[in-house]
Amino acid sequence: MMTAFLDSLLLCPLLLVTTTASPTNSTTPKRGLTYITTSHSSSDDRIFTNARSPLTWYYNYAYTPSSISLPFVPMIHSASDAQSAISTIESSGATHVLTFNEPDGSTASGGTNTTPSAAASIWLDTIAPLRLPPYNLSISLPATTGSSQGLTWLSEFNTSCYALSRTGCEFDFVATHWYGDFDGLASWLGQIHALYLNKKIWLTEFAVPAVSTTETLSFMNESLAYLDGLSYVERYGWFGAFRTDDAGAFTGGSVSMFNNSGKLTELGAVYLGGEADGFEEGQSSGASGLKCATTIFAVLIPSVMVMMVLELW
Repeated sequence: MMTAFLDSLLLCPLLLVTTTASPTNSTTPKRGLTYITTSHSSSDDRIFTNARSPLTWYYNYAYTPSSISLPFVPMIHSASDAQSAISTIESSGATHVLTFNEPDGSTASGGTNTTPSAAASIWLDTIAPLRLPPYNLSISLPATTGSSQGLTWLSEFNTSCYALSRTGCEFDFVATHWYGDFDGLASWLGQIHALYLNKKIWLTEFAVPAVSTTETLSFMNESLAYLDGLSYVERYGWFGAFRTDDAGAFTGGSVSMFNNSGKLTELGAVYLGGEADGFEEGQSSGASGLKCATTIFAVLIPSVMVMMVLELW
């Protein structure tokens, strides 16, 4: 083990002999990955699971996991998935389940175009039992679009649920999406919190679409600080875990965490913690995740203590 450790030090230039210091890490348990499979995923994904990555969970719009080695949250994407998903979710070891992706949206835009009444029926028959033994899973409210249309759908879903059951469709947390500027995000989360005061919120998609890279970066910086400080936001995932060329027309390429060469954009580096966690613009998935920065520490070798300052990359 000591040999491997010393070998790793040779990756960085030796500067001088001095005293000890330790790096910091800005991990937040909230930050996760809204995972989008692309033709580059196998090569690009490694950076997300770097030991210094702040990401603590992911979902992929499906009930079966991808190959990425982060804690997985399954999703019952649509009403048609519900029955077939149960046995897979039961054996997955999951503790939380996301349900019905944008049921108020069209299938062309990634939604599932499900009526509130149909969703309520499937929910009570198939999803509600997942909250009970032997499953004991935490279940999300369907994740509607961040719009008045989404609020209308949720209201009609609630009405349909109570028409079918005196206890309605019980759930444990609220999943929601937002695409727009920061003021809109803050307002939207405030509305959702006011509607569901006793429930935590998961922001499972968010970005600011079709603006400049500078504006997108500003939005991310402001949003991350805000989300980390909100007690009622339990988890969040940025929509942009792909290369610029893989971005859709709606969001535009500025939301992308990778450039077309598979290197981190400045936005991607910020989402992974930035320089504080050893991530910088232009870094590839094969990098160690340790940015070149003066780091001072001691190496104990039999009979001698060697004090060194290294630049860690």
